[in-house]
Amino acid sequence: MKKIFLLGSLFTIAISLMACSNQSGYNDERYNAQLYDNAGEWMHQDFLIENLTRGAFYNDDFLDDDSYPKNFTYLIKNKGEFDSVLAEYPTEVDFNKRMLCVFVFTCNYTRPYKIKNISEENQVIKIEVKSMKSSNNAIGDACIPWQRCLVVEMNKLDITSVEFIEN
Repeated sequence: MKKIFLLGSLFTIAISLMACSNQSGYNDERYNAQLYDNAGEWMHQDFLIENLTRGAFYNDDFLDDDSYPKNFTYLIKNKGEFDSVLAEYPTEVDFNKRMLCVFVFTCNYTRPYKIKNISEENQVIKIEVKSMKSSNNAIGDACIPWQRCLVVEMNKLDITSVEFIEN
């Protein structure tokens, strides 16, 4: 009897965890979102230089001037916008169905990022991202502050801007 109760409890917990993981936004079919981490290598260098972020090092200079933003976002909904930002990209994007959300910010870690949640409100898409700590609790993943770029490719929506929330 105890074994049946234990198995039933474990089954209930497993189903609950699977249900919660589908509510996180990025698994939602409305968005069909894919995060590309460290996408700066695909960006035009001129675009990155024109959009430097405060607190990052660039050419051995620490950009600690209030004239630089802490971060910026860019919404790409057509081929012309794509060509002005990206020099290359790992897949072909059908802009009739898909769009790209770009987040450029100063980062102090080399940890990979994941999408935690996506929501829409008043024609603004909000993408919550989180850095993933090492599973072995290793230390030493901090680095000199650098300009980092994330790209989220997702279903095209009737939105006017994008916000990223870093947790």
